[in-house]
Amino acid sequence: MTDKENKRGIAIAQGLDCMPGGVVISRETGELLYVNPYMVAFYDCASEEELREYLADNMYTMVRPEDRESLRQRLQKEEKGRELYYRMRYTVVTKKGRIRHVDAVDRLVVTPEGERLHYGFSLPMSETGVEQDAMTGTRRFLSYASQFLEMYQEGMAMPALNLIFFNVERFKLYNIKYGIEAGNQLIARCAAVLQQVFANDFVFCIADDRFAILTDALRVRDRVQEVREILRQEYSDRVVAFHFGGYRIMDPREDLHQALDRARMACESIRGRLDTYFYEWTDLMAGRMAIRSYVVGHIDEAVQKGWIRPYYQPVVRLDTLEPVGFEALARWIDPERGLLMPADFIGSLEDSQQIDKLDRHMIASVCREYRQRVEAGKPVYPVSINLSRLDFFLCDAYEVLEENTLKYGVPRNMLQVEITESLLLDQGLRMTEEMERLRRAGYQVWMDDFGSGYSSLNTLKTHDFDVVKLDRMFLEPFTVKAQKILAAVLAMNHALGIRTLGEGLETEEELDFFRREHCELAQGYLLGRPQPYDESLAECSRKCQALLGKEKDKKEMAAGLEKPV
Repeated sequence: MTDKENKRGIAIAQGLDCMPGGVVISRETGELLYVNPYMVAFYDCASEEELREYLADNMYTMVRPEDRESLRQRLQKEEKGRELYYRMRYTVVTKKGRIRHVDAVDRLVVTPEGERLHYGFSLPMSETGVEQDAMTGTRRFLSYASQFLEMYQEGMAMPALNLIFFNVERFKLYNIKYGIEAGNQLIARCAAVLQQVFANDFVFCIADDRFAILTDALRVRDRVQEVREILRQEYSDRVVAFHFGGYRIMDPREDLHQALDRARMACESIRGRLDTYFYEWTDLMAGRMAIRSYVVGHIDEAVQKGWIRPYYQPVVRLDTLEPVGFEALARWIDPERGLLMPADFIGSLEDSQQIDKLDRHMIASVCREYRQRVEAGKPVYPVSINLSRLDFFLCDAYEVLEENTLKYGVPRNMLQVEITESLLLDQGLRMTEEMERLRRAGYQVWMDDFGSGYSSLNTLKTHDFDVVKLDRMFLEPFTVKAQKILAAVLAMNHALGIRTLGEGLETEEELDFFRREHCELAQGYLLGRPQPYDESLAECSRKCQALLGKEKDKKEMAAGLEKPV
């Protein structure tokens, strides 16, 4: 070896010793040729000699016994090539007995003599004393993924990559039905299946029921389908659904925070859908993301300047077809972006934990308008207000109601609080106590979206409601079978002494059914759209009068047909 070659070898060795992550060089037989100091410390050893003794000087003993044969087979199948590499995650047990997780990249090098050598590089931990773990959250995922992409910022050709966001939809309902331990087993099984199918890729559980996967774009849809089919077969009761969102990464300098947000948004865009399970980000979704950012940054200004105001959708008494109340629904009338609907801002405010600002403002606005109408001598009706699950954490919803009813002199029986079934399932005992507190004070508590979840009957059994609102899903499609189910639900509520409200009525056929089955209340576009108070009341009154006129004409026609000729 020449002096130049010797110096070059020393420089390379010193560089590898100083690498911030782990470096392992081995023969395909497993014999260790080199390990850097990082790996010595990672395995809780005091020296390289101690590490080699602990591992029997073999690369394959670095992983758990159950993973060794799989690792051996995968490395033997690895192919040579400048752009080819093998990403892997494995679990190790250190000399002190600690279980640690390693994310690594392996590259095959074939010597001039034909010997296959494996160069393994593991990503370093970004915080001192924090374990490497497959289930460590969004921050850890972004840290690891960023380090991986940095490899391609030095001129190395980067393959097309896909960032996948995976969500176990209705996971909390699964916990309610089967218990917390069963839920934990479900998440563990999801992790195992994802790591099995995306064996060469980075798979992270970023929060409870959500995972992120960084993978090459080849066969993404096939592998997503494989994961879904395995999980659907094992969890066939359909309580949970398995949805994926994807985002294509083409530039190693791309902002991974934004990439993950886009994959998440693609996944959320199919929430609740049964006809699809995978959706990839498109440029058309960029507009929605811009609105999302705008809402988060302007909610304070919108509240202060009155851009958000209540629109009132009428509630009609069905036996007399007359308006008896309203539901207050938020509308954001923006000077730059025009009319924003709840779908444009509710989710963004919940995600940024600012939804209480909206709901505080809505409660205050409804109470203020009540006082203004009373002082102007205008008719007033009870109004129902929707509360988010976060309202009971970000503020004291009860105290907000009390503060505004006192300030504006609103009788408590003029406000009704709508609570969704999912809120009750999420919060359990706490929500039971909050409901009792509201009802004791004199507020009515309504159950919204009955039938949209999986524990509606149990919710009725364990909680007291003044009104149950039947979800629009019962009417889509409005078949004979759907009508029989609705009739049974209405009969049950009658027996329990609970009034029922049919939501989303759009046709006279639906109206006739609910009236025939003695449903007490209804709302929907057939009876009136959400509008400012006076416009809503006027439209509803007109529509109800027109429906009563048609009913009268039908009765007179039927009576005429019955007369003898």
